[in-house]
Amino acid sequence: MREKLIKKLKDVSPLITQVTETLDMGFEFSAITTQGVIYAEPGMLLSFSKGHWPFNGKEAKEMNNPSVQEFLLDETWNVIPWEDLSDEEIEELAIEISNC
Repeated sequence: MREKLIKKLKDVSPLITQVTETLDMGFEFSAITTQGVIYAEPGMLLSFSKGHWPFNGKEAKEMNNPSVQEFLLDETWNVIPWEDLSDEEIEELAIEISNC
């Protein structure tokens, strides 16, 4: 079951699953990549883009947009590999993408 869910998640990647903004730390995001998951971290875009979101709303929703793919594969982000995620985390991610 775990491998099936991971395959399903990899098949939709790269995918930005959440974007939030705070007044003091700028934007942060969560995403799914073929290598694993990126979880939002406070201030994560400060050194990358001075806290600004680098895309317009439409660009970030296009899964095959080359600039989004390149952005998510940047070595700046802390990607949690699939094998380091618990079964519960993988199940939650699968539910999250089904609701998108």
